[in-house]
Amino acid sequence: MTDKVKYKRRVALFSLVISLVLVAIKIAVAYFSNSIGVFSEALNNSLDVVTVLITFLAVRMATRPPDKDHTYGHGKYENLSAMFEVLIIAFLSFFIIFKSIQRIVLRNFELELNNYIFIVLGISIIINVVRVYFVGNAAKKYDSFAFKAEFINYLSDIISSVIVITGLLFARSGFYLADPVASIIVSFIILGLSVRLAIKIVRNFLDYIPREITEKVSGLLEKMPEVESVNKVQIHEVGDIKFINLDISVNDNVYLTQLEAIKESIKETIAQNISGCQTMIEIKPHLSEDNIDCMVKEIAMGQPNVKDVHNMFIYRVDGQLDISIHLEMNRSLNLEESEKLTKKTELLIKEKIRDARNVYIHIEEEKSGADWDDITHKSEDLINRIKKDIEVYVSPETCHEFTILERRGVFNIAFHCRLSKSTGIKEAHTVISKIEDRIKHISENIGEVVIHMEPV
Repeated sequence: MTDKVKYKRRVALFSLVISLVLVAIKIAVAYFSNSIGVFSEALNNSLDVVTVLITFLAVRMATRPPDKDHTYGHGKYENLSAMFEVLIIAFLSFFIIFKSIQRIVLRNFELELNNYIFIVLGISIIINVVRVYFVGNAAKKYDSFAFKAEFINYLSDIISSVIVITGLLFARSGFYLADPVASIIVSFIILGLSVRLAIKIVRNFLDYIPREITEKVSGLLEKMPEVESVNKVQIHEVGDIKFINLDISVNDNVYLTQLEAIKESIKETIAQNISGCQTMIEIKPHLSEDNIDCMVKEIAMGQPNVKDVHNMFIYRVDGQLDISIHLEMNRSLNLEESEKLTKKTELLIKEKIRDARNVYIHIEEEKSGADWDDITHKSEDLINRIKKDIEVYVSPETCHEFTILERRGVFNIAFHCRLSKSTGIKEAHTVISKIEDRIKHISENIGEVVIHMEPV
């Protein structure tokens, strides 16, 4: 048995003994004084006996180790016991409100007051202050819902005792209505505290975790140099234990022997900042664009009847990838056959690249196997036409090293141009795109246009 379990059981047992003593004393005082306020106190402490027994049993159940039927352990028993306690507290509060209203309506204010009543209630306040201190420490130290319920219960005992004493003092002065009114006030205070705890318990049953905790875990991971990206953070709370499941990516050049050290470093960092947690980590390689490009091409070209892959674009979206590619297929395939091949390729890409969210495949007929002819030496007119058409974007004198390739009446054009070295990448890309569009408008037979932009 761990020190944690022993401490929790000792606190529960100590609380049980205190409750039994207070119940015995207050029942006797309520009987002799005929005070509904003291009677509510006695009932409240009788409830304490029941709730402490529930807490004691819940703590015993909750500290049992995980088994095949409860793989996350038995911590939810504490939540269940706390909810049961809250329901009993609420029932008792409504009962006391009913009895108090009944006494007001029937004007039954007969009381037998003496100094012993005030002494007993004063002693109960002192005892409950001590009990609140120990139970509060246990609730805070182990984040236990059962002890939180106990803490609220005993805190309400102190408040109710103070209000009851105040009511009895007024009654002793002749204002007898103060006794049932004090009982109603006490009951509503207890109900308010119970509702607050009930909301927390229900949230826990629904696996609610404050956003701040999830963001804190993500923030800790993002500060670690070993972690390239945080793909998923899941937190499941059972009793006083937070089970944290992480899906992260690390650099793809990390060796297997380094992974365990990275995992331990992550677990240690989280444990230092979040109490009572158990962390499970799934690590994936963070693939660079080049690696992904190669993997996609390898997968696609490995399929029968795929002749070539081009126009590949990879987009990162919320830690995942959208991949767009063009596949050239055997011209003998019909649409149904090409669709089967496309679906198979898509599934393989998603299987091999786990970050792949969407794969978009554009199918084309394979290009002719004939060689291209270099006709640059006899394309002076076309080159001059190009220079003239693009002079609104760049100086024609800066365009050089033209290459004109031709196959079956289709022309592919490549050349170099110069822009100011202070030009931004975005602006340079915009200029290149406009030049390419302008050139393609010269003739419908112009296919690919590739421009290499140089600084000047």
